[in-house]
Amino acid sequence: MPIDANESDLRKTGIAVVGDMPWGTHFCHFYETKEDLLSTLVPYFKTGLENNEFCLWVISDSLTGVEATAALRQAVPELERYLAKRSIEIQSVPEALTREEATGALRQAVPNLERHLAGQNIEIIPHHKWYLAGDAFDPQQVINSWKKKLDEALSRGHDGIRVTGNVGWLTERDWKNFLEYERGLSEAIANERMIVLCTYPLAVRAAAEVFNVGQAHDFAIARRHGTWEVFETPEAKQAKAELTALKDELNHRVNDRTSQLATANENLKTEIAQRKRTEEELRASERKFHNLVDLIPAAVYACDESGRITYYNRRAVELWGREPVPGHNAERYCASLRLYDLDGKLVRHDHTLMADALRTGESHLNKEVIIERPDQSRITVLVSIVPIRNEKNEVAGAINCFQDITDRKNTEAALKRAFQQIQALKDQLQKENLVLKEEIDRSSMFEEIVGRSPALRAVLARVAKVAPADSTVLITGETGTGKELIARAIHKRSRRSSRPFVTVNCAAIPASLIASELFGHEKGAFTGAVQRRLGRFELAEGGTIFLDEVGDLPAETQIALLHVLQEREFERVGGHQTIRSDVRIIAATHRDLSAAIDAGAFRSDLFYRLNVFPIEIPPLRKRREDIQSLVEYFIDRYARKSGKKIRSVNKKALQLLKSYTWPGNIRELQNVIERSVIVSDSEELFVDESWLSPGALRTQAARDTLSKKPHSQIKRMIEAALAETRGRVSGPSGAAAKLGIPPSTLESKIQALKINKRRFKIVYRSKTR
Repeated sequence: MPIDANESDLRKTGIAVVGDMPWGTHFCHFYETKEDLLSTLVPYFKTGLENNEFCLWVISDSLTGVEATAALRQAVPELERYLAKRSIEIQSVPEALTREEATGALRQAVPNLERHLAGQNIEIIPHHKWYLAGDAFDPQQVINSWKKKLDEALSRGHDGIRVTGNVGWLTERDWKNFLEYERGLSEAIANERMIVLCTYPLAVRAAAEVFNVGQAHDFAIARRHGTWEVFETPEAKQAKAELTALKDELNHRVNDRTSQLATANENLKTEIAQRKRTEEELRASERKFHNLVDLIPAAVYACDESGRITYYNRRAVELWGREPVPGHNAERYCASLRLYDLDGKLVRHDHTLMADALRTGESHLNKEVIIERPDQSRITVLVSIVPIRNEKNEVAGAINCFQDITDRKNTEAALKRAFQQIQALKDQLQKENLVLKEEIDRSSMFEEIVGRSPALRAVLARVAKVAPADSTVLITGETGTGKELIARAIHKRSRRSSRPFVTVNCAAIPASLIASELFGHEKGAFTGAVQRRLGRFELAEGGTIFLDEVGDLPAETQIALLHVLQEREFERVGGHQTIRSDVRIIAATHRDLSAAIDAGAFRSDLFYRLNVFPIEIPPLRKRREDIQSLVEYFIDRYARKSGKKIRSVNKKALQLLKSYTWPGNIRELQNVIERSVIVSDSEELFVDESWLSPGALRTQAARDTLSKKPHSQIKRMIEAALAETRGRVSGPSGAAAKLGIPPSTLESKIQALKINKRRFKIVYRSKTR
């Protein structure tokens, strides 16, 4: 029978011998002829090769009846007698299958067999090299060899292994062991990716042996009475029945599913027709939308997720200067246009706003970009880019809406320049107004320096020397001695006389505002800073700044002033711009700065920077010869101001003025004369003695004595005065009045000598309790 016919008969048995079989299947085949054997094994291995399974074919060596008889005849000389007496029978067995025959049969069924052989997808091995590798049949060794072949096949990428072995070589001695081997093999491959087919020649096995063999396998197939039959174990039959039931159920489900699919197909056709109508309506709506977009003054273009430009309106072409080349994406097209940021830096095509929107999914609204068009003209555009997302919230593209704002930017630039010019003029006017205002508000008590005393002439000589030098000057002296007047005299005689002279009373400004007053502040630098304000250093640019009472500066402002003196630059409060300063600094104080340095209240490095050229102004009590000239000057000034005529000064009043020690110096004298002019009713000026401090008259000698005492004795005198006045320094009954010195001088000495004036108040309180 041809092999193809046998294959067809095998399929009719209900067992897919040549098709896909479950892994772990172990079955056997009983055959009579070589054709029966090949008709089973060839399709068996063909299916394995098609399923990417490794195939192993173990064949029996050929041994004919003639060869067996000849071998016996050599070993048994009386063989003919035994044969005649039928003591021995040599039965012919089916022809053994050679390797060449097996290969030839496979080549007919598998056209590309050579490729499988070269790729080691199939092997054909003689039985003695497989079952009798150690010259004896070892069941466990053979099972291990099967598993080893399985591991090798899996490691080479095969899905599993399909094997067969012929047992025509078995002797009676190995038969029992082979049956045990078959049972062990069924257990060994139960969960392995392996299929095993054992072939048995019917001519050499009795019926009982065939039955035992069938029991050791999942099922057996045989050719009997011209037909193929299947012998199954009860377990296999049950499994087959279950498979049949499953097949029926599957067919029922397939029919149901087919009906459902037919219904779904009709619904799909209806849906497709509806979708086509919807798409046509959408295209019509899109055309209307494009026509409307072409009418708006803004430029619009859209692109997909890859950056390919999918739409643009007419205005976009006008602003670009040409139409995009078909197939260009936004990056490539923008690269051909050249984009710049507002600083004039070229923007790389993969760093454009559109590229960033497609990459990150972030919108860019109202961003300004400069476009250089093909004709090399540049325009500034205002760009707004919004990503488009699909139903999965993935970026599917973006829309860019941009408009030309070049004219607006040019107008803004012109307005900015005009505003800067206005601001510069405003600042200059503010400077001039402020200086003029200060000149008016701070009009000196003197139009000129009055007096001819040697002490005053010495001061004026130093003023004449330092005025043209542009050096920093430190003026010291008691309150009311005319330190600002000397500062103005230095400025008027300097090369800066045509520039502003700005005064700052450091003691009159709160510590929290002194830095803003000196250096200015930016808008929002602190609460209440609603606009930018120029500081005194900026107002005095090119001129002179007079820092009165510099000894009262807080520590942090001292540091800033030191920086200005060293580097000639500063920053406004709340600002970051460094401002160069060309200002001459003249400082003044009534304090003893050396004592303040010792007390830690004043920086020594700032003192040395200020004390380049010191000028000490003597108190009025040390220039008594100037008192009459000053009295006459003040009488003339305030008489003209009040509209009175005063021709002379009462001699007694003049003597009283000359003998008074003037703790308030020239300022106190000015106040007394102004008061006398106000109350005067005649052409002769009188002075009320009660207007003069009685303590000053009594303690002149004490003051002169105090200045000549050693520090230890001065400390005892001050402590005694503080104890007598219960810790009070100023006032008519204060310690300063008792010692005959100004309160400010006493305060400086208290700090320098490290006297705790509060303990005198505590002592007094404890006594009163």
